[in-house]
Amino acid sequence: MSTPEHWEPEEGREAYDRRSGQTVRVISVHACGVFVRHLRDGREGITVLEELAPPKHTAEEQ
Repeated sequence: MSTPEHWEPEEGREAYDRRSGQTVRVISVHACGVFVRHLRDGREGITVLEELAPPKHTAEEQ
């Protein structure tokens, strides 16, 4: 099994927030944390890089 590529969230792109289980849009990335907006309800929050993963897309979203 190959190892996954290193992934970094980028401003304006989507990411999967492991803590909330929701897809978020990255607002900005800082040393203190990552500011995100939840796509489902528009709520803004802050998380850490370790909690973000590449976005999960279902067949309906593609």
